[in-house]
Amino acid sequence: MRISVKRTGGFAGLTRRWSVEVGGDELERDWREVIEACPWEAVPAQENQPDRFIYDIQAGERQATLPERELTGPWLRLVDMARRAAGQQSG
Repeated sequence: MRISVKRTGGFAGLTRRWSVEVGGDELERDWREVIEACPWEAVPAQENQPDRFIYDIQAGERQATLPERELTGPWLRLVDMARRAAGQQSG
């Protein structure tokens, strides 16, 4: 499964991307619980938030777009895991 995060916006308007491929044992052991804990069907409506980040998160077929202030709980954990894993896979 591909897990990807795209962060846009912020004061400088820069875009950052993190992506990782996980499968089999790694998916079940490290990722599945966090992915399932995210409330994919209850994503809040977008609001205009100048100078704040917006996160586009994908895990397989699931997709959500969240403003920075909604990036809490399992969402934050999933984004942090993707950042760390992408760094490990690329370096």
